[in-house]
Amino acid sequence: MAIKSRSLGNFGVELLDLKISEFDNNDLNEVLAFWQQNPLILIRGQCMSEVELRAFSAHFGKLEIVVRKDIHSKENPEIAYISNLMTEDGSTIGGLSSDELSWHSDQAYRLEPATGAIFLAVEIPEQGGNTWWANTELAYDALSPELKEELDDKIGEFKYLMYQSDITDEDQTKEIQNLTPDATHPMVLTNPSSGRKSLYVDYTQTIAIQGMEKSRSDAILKEIKPLLIRDDFIYQHKWKMGDVMMWDNARLLHRRDPYDKQLPRLAKRSTIFLNPEQFAVPF
Repeated sequence: MAIKSRSLGNFGVELLDLKISEFDNNDLNEVLAFWQQNPLILIRGQCMSEVELRAFSAHFGKLEIVVRKDIHSKENPEIAYISNLMTEDGSTIGGLSSDELSWHSDQAYRLEPATGAIFLAVEIPEQGGNTWWANTELAYDALSPELKEELDDKIGEFKYLMYQSDITDEDQTKEIQNLTPDATHPMVLTNPSSGRKSLYVDYTQTIAIQGMEKSRSDAILKEIKPLLIRDDFIYQHKWKMGDVMMWDNARLLHRRDPYDKQLPRLAKRSTIFLNPEQFAVPF
């Protein structure tokens, strides 16, 4: 039976009446087809173990164990905890605390970014912590023909700059920078499944355009960055427990609102090297 869906708004789709833990290969392949065409996928009402989340995620590509070892699940290191929780001895469980996270594309500063993300909301406050996604396919479409032509073969320069709310220690920032040397990526990516182009520009961590005079590079980035987060290119999501959100960092930026630090919040997330034969990949 074909999966039912409905639009999320400006872009993306919600897949309806599904239980991921019971998927067969046909279901998985149908979800893959939706994701190839839509950079953002929502599936509500899910209850999964970490093993089930890991297995579901692995259908879409190789799973990465992220650089920050302090946020790994101890039993399943391919799963990261996003939370403000602590253990009895005061150690943090996961990362990213409860403050605002600014616009970014995960791992754009990496030489080989893992662009797929799957996020399972386990414990969510009633208010705050909304996540916003901005569609960089729509941003590319809105460029002038002249700017499209100028950018289509350009390479962006990317550098790790702190956007994570729970990293305040300069030594920790430098450690991450040492693990992630400056990177270069094409500024325009083409989705092999749809033929659509997207801008691969991180809002804070794209620092220059390779081989271009600094004045022109700065001018283009200054022009592009407001366009990336234009109101009609954005979807805002209010989380519910059991939400699973799948997104493609090659076609989206995202940010998070702050929330009350006295309220518990826990999400479990996988990071995926999406198949370059099926998705736009920046390396």
